[in-house]
Amino acid sequence: MTIFGLTGNKLEVANALAEVSRRGPVMTTSRGDMAVGKTLMDLLGIQQKTASKPLFKGVVLTTRRNTGGGNGNRVNLFAKVPNWNVSACKSSEEILSKFGYQRDGGKKLYVSVRSRQPNSQGLYLEVDKLEGLLRERHRKTDGSFEEVAVWSLDALRSRLIDRHPASAWITANVTHREGIEYFHYRFIQFTDEPRADRLTTLLDQGTVTLDHLISTADGRTIEKGPLFKIRPNNVRALFPEGPRYDLMAI
Repeated sequence: MTIFGLTGNKLEVANALAEVSRRGPVMTTSRGDMAVGKTLMDLLGIQQKTASKPLFKGVVLTTRRNTGGGNGNRVNLFAKVPNWNVSACKSSEEILSKFGYQRDGGKKLYVSVRSRQPNSQGLYLEVDKLEGLLRERHRKTDGSFEEVAVWSLDALRSRLIDRHPASAWITANVTHREGIEYFHYRFIQFTDEPRADRLTTLLDQGTVTLDHLISTADGRTIEKGPLFKIRPNNVRALFPEGPRYDLMAI
């Protein structure tokens, strides 16, 4: 059986999401930027894992709010820790110690890092094409620089391919009632393997960014990333675009 040319796992995913869509707007089960994805995972009965993207019937699910302009919350591509063996900082705990800030009774480093533009903590990325590395560096207040962490560009490309063998990009319309978000999961678009060869250029341009999510709790250091992300309107630079389907029509 096919619907709009969809077969196999893609058809199963589309049918399951069409059932969710027919429920209309559903109340969020979470809060924050990730609530739109977390709520869908709860509806589909998917166990949440912080280290990897949600997988449903062999297809990676990426969910976002419909902002109209296509430039809403950044899409999480994958998580990847640095190569500690060749990094100046040897752990997330050391990065937090050097560049974190005090917040809510503990130390945190919740920041976005991009190429060419140091953030408020002085952190930025630099693509070293000669050595095949992505370097995170820190600009000191006196204008000098120091190394922070290093990733192999080959390892980043491999992680991208590994995390997105086939993907479904779901868009939800958002309404609010009495201050509570409701999501109507409305549109779906499928992609196959990403154009990993473009990742280096997108990192160098600052199109793909990195988020540190490091904090301390009960004397322990917690790292939820680093997460490599991209804006929704730049997704097509990495993933060949397929048709966009209205889930209410499936």
